[in-house]
Amino acid sequence: MNNMGTWNASITGNDTAQDLLDEYKAAFFYYDVPTALQKVDQYVRTMFDESEEDEWCAYMYSLAEFMWKKGILTDDIRNRVIDMVDSDYGMTEWITAGGSEEKKRRKVLEKFREMITSPQCAPKKIKLDLHMEDIFEDGEYVAFQLQTKGKTYVTNDITAKCLSDEEFLSYDGKYVVVQKIRSKISYVSSVVPEVCDRWAVFRMFDGIYDSTEGIDIRKLNEISFNSCPCFYTDSSMFYFKKRNYQIIGKGPVPAIVPDNPVTGLYFGISHASYDPDSDIITNLYPFETEIMPFAWSAEVADGVIREHTQRENGYGYGLNKKEYEKYREKMKKIIPERQAEFRDLLEKGAKVYAIRHKVLMGIAIMAPGRKTIIYMRSKDPSYEKELSCYMKQL
Repeated sequence: MNNMGTWNASITGNDTAQDLLDEYKAAFFYYDVPTALQKVDQYVRTMFDESEEDEWCAYMYSLAEFMWKKGILTDDIRNRVIDMVDSDYGMTEWITAGGSEEKKRRKVLEKFREMITSPQCAPKKIKLDLHMEDIFEDGEYVAFQLQTKGKTYVTNDITAKCLSDEEFLSYDGKYVVVQKIRSKISYVSSVVPEVCDRWAVFRMFDGIYDSTEGIDIRKLNEISFNSCPCFYTDSSMFYFKKRNYQIIGKGPVPAIVPDNPVTGLYFGISHASYDPDSDIITNLYPFETEIMPFAWSAEVADGVIREHTQRENGYGYGLNKKEYEKYREKMKKIIPERQAEFRDLLEKGAKVYAIRHKVLMGIAIMAPGRKTIIYMRSKDPSYEKELSCYMKQL
């Protein structure tokens, strides 16, 4: 079946059905069944109607399947859909495709018909994986507790300095401070505008406290979070209540608030590769900058050289299609050359040093009889300057 937007013969194996599934959830979550059906039908008819058989089938069949699985399928919808199936409505493209494609679709519709004419379950509560509440007021300073008990420190960066279990556990129950600066909406239902997915955007401040007593919001020092000016998190009071939050003041938000924070903090996730408390502590822990002999790792070294080279050439941002292709070709040539040069110098006895602050910031290569070559992961020029000064003193 080559019809655009259809990738298999199943009831929901097409773009239209997939796009509408979230709208069904929103409508039947927010309204009673008759009202939800009316609202969905009004929305669908702004895009197509019964004259477009493929689209109308995608809509009606996916609606009937959704409602049956939730135990709310009405006799009217069931009867209308059965008539469509029995009359070969919407089968023109499948018949034209012929052979196995038509057989697959007819088999799917046969099973679909059997399903929606069989007894359905008791009505199920519709659940949305969305956060619709707007938590905190813009400008409010919020203190909440860290929860490290029973966890281990998590970092995805193999170059990171890890905290001991004892040190990580020592932060349990201590407070950190953030300020709500705005709300971000990532999804809004087209059928029910009240149904949306909100994210609360915060900025973070330095400091970890035993209690909230004596915290002076006028003396707080703002810090970046994962190298970003702010972070977003689920707009849900559930997580903050679990962490014994306290509102400790209110003040103006920054004059310039980023439209799109690029880093998130996810309180509902904690496993071997991500933990929110580890993420917070990584940003607040007073790591010291270290310069040390580089522990050889081809993967790490190649990654640093690649990052340095791409950043040196602007990552290809702001280029038109033709310019970007030139950039890509240049990277394909120069990155492997630099990586090969590094390995060659290493084999000839070059000394390599690394600078680390939380994670590896860059490496410097001192080859016998040659000047120092520096490759940096960090955009902060102070780390490159510090590494360069260190190498000159060797």
